[in-house]
Amino acid sequence: MSYRAVFIPLLASSLGLCAAVACSAGGGGPRGAGAGGAGATGGGGGNGGAGGIVNTGGAGGGVPEGGFDAPVGTGGQGGLGGGCATDRYDGEVVPLDMYLLLDKSGSMSSTDEDGGAVTRWDQVTGAIKEFLNLPGTNGLSVGLGFFPMKPSIPPPVNCTTGTDCWPYEQECLPIYNKCPSGWPVPTDTSCLPVDYHTPAVPISPLPGASAAVASAIDGASPNGNTPMAPALWGAMEYAQPWAQAHLDHVVVVVLATDGMPTDCASNEVSDVAAIAAGALQQAGIRTFVVGIGSQLNDLNQIASSGGTDDAFMVDTSSNVSTQFLDALNAIRGTVACAYKIPTPEAGKADPNTVNVGFTPDGGTQQVIPQVGAESACGTEPGWYYDDPLNPSQILLCPATCDLVQHTKGTVDVIIGCETIVK
Repeated sequence: MSYRAVFIPLLASSLGLCAAVACSAGGGGPRGAGAGGAGATGGGGGNGGAGGIVNTGGAGGGVPEGGFDAPVGTGGQGGLGGGCATDRYDGEVVPLDMYLLLDKSGSMSSTDEDGGAVTRWDQVTGAIKEFLNLPGTNGLSVGLGFFPMKPSIPPPVNCTTGTDCWPYEQECLPIYNKCPSGWPVPTDTSCLPVDYHTPAVPISPLPGASAAVASAIDGASPNGNTPMAPALWGAMEYAQPWAQAHLDHVVVVVLATDGMPTDCASNEVSDVAAIAAGALQQAGIRTFVVGIGSQLNDLNQIASSGGTDDAFMVDTSSNVSTQFLDALNAIRGTVACAYKIPTPEAGKADPNTVNVGFTPDGGTQQVIPQVGAESACGTEPGWYYDDPLNPSQILLCPATCDLVQHTKGTVDVIIGCETIVK
């Protein structure tokens, strides 16, 4: 029996799907667009700029005084034309729920070159506490789980075949008829996914969750080995029904570890990756990975299977706390640019008449063109749907995500004019 064989059909038969796709962080700023735009009374606009953010004003007369809530005349590529009436809505960010699955194995008590007498555990947990108290966490909810945990049921001791020792071992000691993990000393590392199902801190909004997470961290200490597969399995068994109950949220799991999987049967990197893949495919939950230490490149397989490309690597020869905090901020930035599609009074919005605008403080509203998918973003501003056939979220491309996170202003969703496509 393996986690791969059990977990994926378990998710497939459970509660359903959850959308959890979002933009990547980084990217450059917007490109200036050329003149052009819709005339206030329907006059012809000038030629729009090629690519980049589209300037809605320009030689054709600009946006009407009432903004996009008023009828807009026919214009060039630089504006919203066609004489259509529009409704403008403030961009509403899709709430982000982040479940931290933190390795507290014995190796986390190590001291690294940069930390002096400060342990790896103290540096990592200190970074988590700092992250939870940073400004700008509006809309962020956080939960926490640890691994390893002590087994709730004692590991099997007596056996006649290897299957009697699962999930701790796959062999039975001959002559003695004993399981290696339970005899002569029972393990302090549970290999049962059920022991990782209940979080130390349930997912809950910040800033309220901050004190509970800090208290749980202060009550924990490094001990045991690295049962990564059962721990991630249990975490997903918690996260999946949570995601199903919060379909309008983005739900991610952040697996932070300073080692490779040890102990337990079916606890190879490939098994952990299969669990991450199953959660992504069947529940839409992405798995981010933070590796603390060296020789952890195999963790990239877990991140890739979980829909997040490569793992974030923390070099223990330099400041662990700063690097771990940077990784958490990068993860938040990666999934913080998802917006809800408003529901007009007339009913469901037509996906082909949705536009996204950004207005910097004191500046002019700009229309951001749509691209087909995240892969089409490149380094230019743009946005795309989470599911082109049945969209539920508007996702900003990296350059646009970077723009709205670092420039004061407002994001608008404009419904009623044909979507400007890049």
